[in-house]
Amino acid sequence: MTDNDSLQSYLRSVAVTAGRGERVPTVRQLMRDFSLSQQNVERVLKSLKEEGLVAAYVGRGTFFTGGEGVQATEINAADDRAQKSVILLRRSANNLRGRVVLEELQHRLSDAGHVTLEVGYSNPEHAREVLQTLPRFDACIVQNSFDTMPIDMIAAIRRKTDTVIVDGAWLVGTDIDAVGFEWGQSVEAAVERLVASGHDRIHYVTTASFFLANEMGQHRWRILRSRPELSSVLQPEIRVGRLPPKDYEEMAVSAFRAALKDAPAARKPALLIWGIDDGVKLRRLLANVGLTVPSDLSVVLLGRTDLDPEAGGFFHVFGYSAADQINGVYERLIERWRKPEDPFGLRLLPMTERPGPSLDEQGPPQ
Repeated sequence: MTDNDSLQSYLRSVAVTAGRGERVPTVRQLMRDFSLSQQNVERVLKSLKEEGLVAAYVGRGTFFTGGEGVQATEINAADDRAQKSVILLRRSANNLRGRVVLEELQHRLSDAGHVTLEVGYSNPEHAREVLQTLPRFDACIVQNSFDTMPIDMIAAIRRKTDTVIVDGAWLVGTDIDAVGFEWGQSVEAAVERLVASGHDRIHYVTTASFFLANEMGQHRWRILRSRPELSSVLQPEIRVGRLPPKDYEEMAVSAFRAALKDAPAARKPALLIWGIDDGVKLRRLLANVGLTVPSDLSVVLLGRTDLDPEAGGFFHVFGYSAADQINGVYERLIERWRKPEDPFGLRLLPMTERPGPSLDEQGPPQ
């Protein structure tokens, strides 16, 4: 399918459900979103005008006709009703995990006959501006990484669609669905493994930025620290101010090194760290400050077990898989379409583990 065909298919799908008088996105926006020239966008719009699906008014813009022209086209009405339009709303600066999930979701939705449009935004205000230019669509998958979605941003999305799926753990009690992962179970599993392997001082590095999944991980860490047998082993969490991916590894290693200066001596120290995108880089940064893994320090990551760059072919990882995330979001979307009256809620993914030589599982030195 060419880019022209993708644009035409998307606008035709939206035209079937759009209300009469809803504005068609501007030529400039369609050029940007579909990577098309002005001439190609105008050619597609001309075709839709001839079919009666849109109408242009000088000085006002182009608007959907409310489906009045559908009967005059060669489009099969039943097929159009089956075809859905899905907006993939993402932060402009997304990470590897985000790109993998969105790309695979696009493939699955396209293979199922649905039309997708990926829309990037830089902040909530920009998201609201972008949404105002779009017609109604059948669903929105939101991938906002770790940032807060203000109430007015959620309201702007809900004005455009009845089906909203958040890619990531999200607060319950809203009329949206979410599929994600909480880090508490992985924190506890990693601590149990490290303690059983004889580690007598364990540090935990994560982000200071608030989001639900990470807060649950920190909450579990603090509960574990309150146990008498672990109070001297588990150190206060080290919180890095900046989220991945920019400079996060450097900041995490720097913060960890600073914490080591005040930490009690240990025969067998370990580091549990969240948010690493580049395992090879992390290993190099630790070596640069004189820490060889695992002879000087065992390291366990909290991350995605099926994204090779995170583990870097070396690190032991507790977390979840991107494949499970993709399946979870896609299946929840299809279920929501089939059963629109089902209760909304958060679905958590199962924990997985990826072994790696960064974890020294021998007992403490004698």
